[in-house]
Amino acid sequence: MPPQIKSDGTWAQEYSGPFAGLDVQKPELLIADNASPNFNNFMLRNAELRSRPALTAPIVSPASNPLGITSFVDINGTYHTVTWANTHLYQYDPSLLPAPPWDAYVGAPSNMNINPVAYQAFANAIYYTCISQTVGRPHAGGGSGPPLITPFLAVWDGLSTTPQFTQTFSDASTSNSLAGISLTDSPTVGGSLPGAPTIVGPMAIGGQYIGELNNQLILANINVLDQGTATFYNFPNLIWWSANGLPKQWDPTQNTSAGFNSFLDVPDLITGLLTMGVAGYIFRTNGITQFAPSGSSVTPFTFDHMWASNHGIGNVLQFSIAQYGPTGAFIAEDNIYSLSITNAAAIGGTARDAIMSDLANIVPSTALIQNRPFCAILPKYKNGYVYLTYNILIPFTNSARLWVYSFEEKNWAAWDLPVPNGMPFPSITCAPNFV
Repeated sequence: MPPQIKSDGTWAQEYSGPFAGLDVQKPELLIADNASPNFNNFMLRNAELRSRPALTAPIVSPASNPLGITSFVDINGTYHTVTWANTHLYQYDPSLLPAPPWDAYVGAPSNMNINPVAYQAFANAIYYTCISQTVGRPHAGGGSGPPLITPFLAVWDGLSTTPQFTQTFSDASTSNSLAGISLTDSPTVGGSLPGAPTIVGPMAIGGQYIGELNNQLILANINVLDQGTATFYNFPNLIWWSANGLPKQWDPTQNTSAGFNSFLDVPDLITGLLTMGVAGYIFRTNGITQFAPSGSSVTPFTFDHMWASNHGIGNVLQFSIAQYGPTGAFIAEDNIYSLSITNAAAIGGTARDAIMSDLANIVPSTALIQNRPFCAILPKYKNGYVYLTYNILIPFTNSARLWVYSFEEKNWAAWDLPVPNGMPFPSITCAPNFV
């Protein structure tokens, strides 16, 4: 409100909520009284200005690079919290304290290195995949890029002593992935893929991303291994789905509700996957494709390119996709967006330039420390403290900045978090589920 001048000539300036948060888009003399050009470590909640909560470091797996964390419920109703690192899946077990509270299970056909794990709870088990075709900056031609691990889809039901990632088919051939095609069917299925490659088989299929819709598992940004010739095939704009209700059946010649679709009409690659309600979203470098169940068992999904141009709004920053229930968010080249079943809306607002500047100034990763940003939508910071926010954690040299967007009040706040020298920065690149 305007300054209040008293009869003795003194004056006072009062500020009242709701507060607009950070505003770096206009000169300081032109911003609103309830906004700030620079404030830190405050929380804007319920029209009040509060100090932020104290944040504590989580107990992560004993390995140096945890690759994801989530929870699921097994068929007996028991909750399991799991994480991944190197060649292992770990289960949280507080009975092991004060030692590291993680039981290790062998969980992959080869070392997952520092590649993000994508996971999906389905039918009271956790399905997960991990390939190393990480989307990054352009690099030289001639096939340069990171080495591949064996493509796989694995599952752990919480009851077995180890996860399962192989399956044997009726012709006695074995695939090194639950998403696989038998030796007999591999030439037929391979001939239907883009470019019609000659595949001997059996085929092992893996993906950069995994989701679920219409009672079917969906892999996106596909790698295929022809186990007969040890040849890798890369299909960065392909999605592949399992048969309806059969998460271990991926062969369209055996079940017509299984199949795949390659987006050859768009000039980019898939950089993320998100499903909510009755629809799913495939993020691409230059656009977003919405898909939904069609009601047909032969062609179970319909696809609609929300953008399909040479340049457009896409998920340029693949780590930024986050979801909680019917609310999603991601960071594109031009802004930060929230996503619902019906539309995408820009939310960068008056803090957009400051956030984009921080993202551009991330300290490059080293062999020991992977300085990866991390994004998640969190419903609360502790029990009884409901506060639905989109969080962007950005690492610097000896600190990290957490940008917090409130979906209720539609404002941004920045928190600076100290990171002790030598401590690895957060490297979990897939947001945790809350159960």
